[in-house]
Amino acid sequence: MKNVSKVLRRLFGSKTSKENSYRTWAKTEYGKDWRYAYEYMIAHDKAPQSNPNLKGWV
Repeated sequence: MKNVSKVLRRLFGSKTSKENSYRTWAKTEYGKDWRYAYEYMIAHDKAPQSNPNLKGWV
């Protein structure tokens, strides 16, 4: 039963707080380019460096 509840939580539960905070930060700082920043932070566990192609407060 313990494994079943664990699997159900993974399938239907909310994302981890780390992913939620990354998404919130990316949407706040990058506006329309938030998806790139979010994916970068998930992959590299840090914020993207300054990029002239992105619109944001970097």
